[in-house]
Amino acid sequence: MSASSLLRGPLIGTCLASLLYGITCLQAFFYFQTYVDDRRGLKLTVALLLTLETVHVALSIWVIDSYLVANYTDPYALQSATWLTTVTFIVGFVIDLVVYFYFTWRIWMFTSKLWILIFMILVALARTVLSIVACILSVISSTWVSYLERDKILILTGNTLFIIGDTFSASIMAWHLNKNRDHALRTNLLVNRLLVFAVATGGITVLVDIIALALTLVQPLSLAFTGAILVQTRLYANSLLVSLNLRNANKRAYEDAIHTGTVELPMTSIAFAPNSAETARPNEVASSVGKESWHTASGNA
Repeated sequence: MSASSLLRGPLIGTCLASLLYGITCLQAFFYFQTYVDDRRGLKLTVALLLTLETVHVALSIWVIDSYLVANYTDPYALQSATWLTTVTFIVGFVIDLVVYFYFTWRIWMFTSKLWILIFMILVALARTVLSIVACILSVISSTWVSYLERDKILILTGNTLFIIGDTFSASIMAWHLNKNRDHALRTNLLVNRLLVFAVATGGITVLVDIIALALTLVQPLSLAFTGAILVQTRLYANSLLVSLNLRNANKRAYEDAIHTGTVELPMTSIAFAPNSAETARPNEVASSVGKESWHTASGNA
């Protein structure tokens, strides 16, 4: 197998992921500067995510350097995986797991449906375990070709579970948001913003999932699909950070609508979270919506 068919995907994926890493750092900086009163657990989650992202992008560059620079004259070195590539992708799958657990928690807070919580946890664990097993099998295989031929079903199963998990999380959130819409009142402004966020972020990650699956099917003896996986990891991290950083913007939009009279407030709040008050004064409603929407956490420490 030629070096181009093996390493073009990882090289392109590493370049794109490195660009997205810059956005990740910017968002993390904005978060720590803006939401200084957030819960300690949220701050630790963002710090852990940024640390894992930094390690992941460094390992990705190291992998490309190892294959294309240090061993560029050794064609045999290009034909098999190393523990460096395995660790790189395992770190990426851990990032995916952390982010998916975060959104699972937010969806659980919004829906209070136990079956949704259990299903999402099982999907997250299943796809992560399968992906890590696939990584380990790659390094103990004699060549990339033997690995791709032998473990194709395992790779396809992992890709499919990522599509199922991401599609389900975006769909269930959009459905529940639409279910809470009050068509008799003009309080749909914030609901629409949340719907756009849920569909957009979910749609982008599902699209990349589908690209990874398509590349696996179209080029079964190539590592092209790994480029999509590298980009996917960065998109997951950015989606979490965007969900946190949008809280103030959503709250301002809602409050501006109240003050300008473009939104008629009901006496009962929109139940974005299970603990939100069912009855509140207008100002309290705005505060509740701003702080307890499905993709945010309480701004109180």
